[in-house]
Amino acid sequence: MKKILCTSLVLLLMLSGVTAVFAEEAADQPTTAIAAADTGSAENGTTPSAVTVVPDMNFTGTPVKLSLEDAYKKMLADSPGAKMADLNRQSADGVAKGYGESVQKINKARDALSNPSIPDDVKSGIVYDSVSKDMAKLSRDYATTQGSKNYESEINALKTDTFEKYYTLKEMETQKKIAADYLALSEKLLSNTQLKYKLGTVSKNDVLKAEISVNEAKDNLLASSDGLNALKMGFNQFMGYDLMQTVTLSDEIKEVPLSTTTLASAIKSALANRNEISGAKYLFELAKLNLEQYAAYPRSSSKYIAAQMECLQYETGYKNAPLNVERDVRTKYMEMNQKYSAVQTGKKTVENAKESERLAQLQYDSGLSTLADVQGAQVEYYKAQLAYSKALLEYNLAVDAYNLSSGVGIEPARI
Repeated sequence: MKKILCTSLVLLLMLSGVTAVFAEEAADQPTTAIAAADTGSAENGTTPSAVTVVPDMNFTGTPVKLSLEDAYKKMLADSPGAKMADLNRQSADGVAKGYGESVQKINKARDALSNPSIPDDVKSGIVYDSVSKDMAKLSRDYATTQGSKNYESEINALKTDTFEKYYTLKEMETQKKIAADYLALSEKLLSNTQLKYKLGTVSKNDVLKAEISVNEAKDNLLASSDGLNALKMGFNQFMGYDLMQTVTLSDEIKEVPLSTTTLASAIKSALANRNEISGAKYLFELAKLNLEQYAAYPRSSSKYIAAQMECLQYETGYKNAPLNVERDVRTKYMEMNQKYSAVQTGKKTVENAKESERLAQLQYDSGLSTLADVQGAQVEYYKAQLAYSKALLEYNLAVDAYNLSSGVGIEPARI
């Protein structure tokens, strides 16, 4: 999870030299947030000496039955990512408050300068900068609204990560089952081939080839088991469980419906809500105000040119932001539909491959086909199942990504 620090304060100070008192207060915000997160991690952590080492690759402990919704709830309740998102939101509130105080101080300076009861010698020591006030007000309003949007995007990212890890693990379980089924088919074929060899209808070479297929199927199953164990450990670590905790995922990977959000509606909503656009707009408006501070400088001065270049840079970013967002939504829309097509094709391919394997087995038993024909059909059936399982996972992830693309997104903006 990306740690978002309140960088706009630093930027504002570099650009305009706003009140140092507030700078000190706001600069402490992210440090406090990170320190709090570190403290929380230390409190919840387990010391190495307290860990009970599992001597093998068998997962242990009281089985935890976990649905995707349960996984969401757990991550939002006690994960470091959720805590950091909340701290970032609190930090944004603090930044907004600090800028608000800066606006009040600048307003007091303005009022003092227009107050006839204040002596001129006192007024001479009062500095009022309308541009600094506008910059502080802009940053205050931005932090006020962007804090909640950033929080939502960070939670979106956390849920997306949970969704992907949950179903990736579930898909690996499916791969292991497919590998086990393929081994069973290979062993059955070997048994039939050995029987045929005893009856004198096939050669010893056929038996040897069938044995090779069984050994290869065992290797495939072992590789799938190892891959599954690796994903289980990674998932347990992500969820905050012991590394070798037994966790049973109760939800199955099913073909979710295509998103009902039209492309036009998704683009319109994304342009109104995505953080990339609101963040780019803020930086551009801030840079324009900064350029105003150097309006009295010669156009050839290095400071004016630097401010002008910075303004141009952020203007370009602001102009490109809507285009980038629209392109992102369109890309995710195309990916969703392409993955949907792949699922439909994969579903039919599995059906055809299964029937081809059945017919090849019948023909082999009847002496109408060779061992190689049966083995080839079994391999194709195995590959078709693996491809369909992968396509189903990728499609579900694509639907989720498209749906999220029309909101604030999964990337927080700078504050």
